[in-house]
Amino acid sequence: MMRPFLIFICLVALTACDDGDILTIDLEFDQELELCENFEESYLVFDTRNNPNESLSLLLPKNDTNQLLFTEPTPVDDPIELAINGSTVRFNYRSYNRSVNASDLCTVITPADLTILEDYEAPSGTLIVTVNIEDDDNDGIPSDDEGRGTANEDGEFINALDSDGDGIPDYIDEDDDNDNVRTINEDDNTDGDANPFTNPRDTDGDGIPDYLDNDDDGDGTLTRLEDFNEDGNPLNDLVVDENGINVARFLYELASEESADVGFLGNEYSRTVESSFLVLDVSLGPVNTTVIEFGTYTNIIEDYPNSLEDN
Repeated sequence: MMRPFLIFICLVALTACDDGDILTIDLEFDQELELCENFEESYLVFDTRNNPNESLSLLLPKNDTNQLLFTEPTPVDDPIELAINGSTVRFNYRSYNRSVNASDLCTVITPADLTILEDYEAPSGTLIVTVNIEDDDNDGIPSDDEGRGTANEDGEFINALDSDGDGIPDYIDEDDDNDNVRTINEDDNTDGDANPFTNPRDTDGDGIPDYLDNDDDGDGTLTRLEDFNEDGNPLNDLVVDENGINVARFLYELASEESADVGFLGNEYSRTVESSFLVLDVSLGPVNTTVIEFGTYTNIIEDYPNSLEDN
């Protein structure tokens, strides 16, 4: 997260009407940003508050480059800088006759009962965007316990551990040992924390936890080749053990027959993207600002990276 910045605001008194009322504006919003993605040509990032009913908004062109502001990390200490110019990149303050929310601001046609009372747009300024990400394969093991390591200057974890050598680092690999049984399903969870890393199951007692062992029962047959219904899921292939109990074939060493090879599971994971926006040197009507910490937009992308292909 971007460290907090102080907001320095020089308020210039403005006579709003003949009776001598003075209009003043402060920009203390909650900094929890929202995003309108339904517009075909632009991204609208905004923050609102009630009492007074106000909004701050940022308008950006919708293109492949700006999409990265919501999906990919920026290099360490090297944020993206954009010029606020009043045309393609716009920043403005508005006040309203009533409270507003996303349904009001993300609609093409302004609601009939909504009136804009003040509308001040910055003619110039600078926008600084810093993007941090947290990838999670949802396998119950924190990324730091899966050998993610330290990010390089580009924000990438190039030295992350890849236990099964499939080209997918463990911290974003749903199936760390490539045995077609997802990591989250290779734990009895006897300790109740739903984390295979703690108190891991080791069926064959070889010192390798099941979630990192591609032959869980040590019978010489790879777990993924104990899939006789050939659905890519050894979990539902059962066999009767010596006690007459149905058990998973891949966890029963006396059942070592080999099934057909149906290949490997696909992989998907979630990505949490935090995009922090800093606005420098703008004038909004009576307000001249040096620094505004506009806020942070959090984007949770499920089924990453496949979901990006659909956009």
